[in-house]
Amino acid sequence: MKFIQKHWFGMLIGFMVLVFCILFILVMLSPRQDMQKRGFIPCTEAMAEQLLSCENKVFCSLSAIIQNSWCDMKVVGRGVRDWAKGQQATPWENYIYTPEFPTDEFFDEQARAAYLSKTPDIEAEMQRLHELSKELEDAEYKEPEITPEQQPQELPKDGSAGMGSE
Repeated sequence: MKFIQKHWFGMLIGFMVLVFCILFILVMLSPRQDMQKRGFIPCTEAMAEQLLSCENKVFCSLSAIIQNSWCDMKVVGRGVRDWAKGQQATPWENYIYTPEFPTDEFFDEQARAAYLSKTPDIEAEMQRLHELSKELEDAEYKEPEITPEQQPQELPKDGSAGMGSE
């Protein structure tokens, strides 16, 4: 009991740091884009709007970040509450999920298929080049035989050859 009386403040701060580290990891693991804007996305969008309106004011920015952290904690708490009530299968189901991306109505799947049929498979091409490179490395290097006619001529020992004489 004396340990708790002596170190209660450090344990409290350590617990708070642990909670914020876990929250940070959860936010980093969660999807950042979703058509339904589930999870931490609304909190992050609200924080971004607040930060844009702060115009480089330190306390305003700090306030926006703290409000974002509270919003993130509410999302985690809502997930645990819904899980305890049996409304979702896991406590993290509301913020770690498979995101739904909006479909592009102007995207032509036939054009994509035609492009992919004409474009070579880069991965297969790289594999083929890698195999060819290995074959070249493994092949024995044979020094070409040079005939006496192909031998370079010896230079005179006095060093005057090839120098301009004046």
